[in-house]
Amino acid sequence: MQRRDLFAVAYRNVPGKGLFASGGLKFQEEAALRREYGRVVERMGLEALIGEAAVWVLWPSTAAIWIFPWLLWLWRADAAVLASVGVFLVVQAAHMLFYARWLNYVGFVLANRLLQAVAYLGFVAAFWAAGSKAKAAGVTAWLVLMALGAAQVVFLAPFVPLLKVFFRRSPADQALMLVAKTAAGRP
Repeated sequence: MQRRDLFAVAYRNVPGKGLFASGGLKFQEEAALRREYGRVVERMGLEALIGEAAVWVLWPSTAAIWIFPWLLWLWRADAAVLASVGVFLVVQAAHMLFYARWLNYVGFVLANRLLQAVAYLGFVAAFWAAGSKAKAAGVTAWLVLMALGAAQVVFLAPFVPLLKVFFRRSPADQALMLVAKTAAGRP
């Protein structure tokens, strides 16, 4: 019996459609994953492998969520939004090139929606106290749009064709491949 991994998530395999992690993230079908990553799956379990990839996939939005209120504090709203979108896109490209488990532990904490909400409440209070009700509303809207995934769809849509030129896999399957390669090298 394998021990429960911190990253492990439940999943559902839908024949002909793919494997879906509990949060809805879609991967290749289970049989294909087990064929491609057999030894790693045997050692760490598919739940843990998928879970690590799912947290890694969250890095672009997590980075944009955490950077935005700080940029909004320093800059005008338009500049803060553009810079945050830039951070999102840079992290999107970078996280498809490498995987670092220690960084995924950081992402595991920072991707926590409750922690984000508490931090954003602090920013809302600070903006409100500083007399910037518009920025308080803006930071709230940013968190809601990012947490729901709506903003990511808008940010990423124009760049998907470019990503497909460089990466033959979807972001989720690319993350899974990187996690599996790293895990294969672990004792």
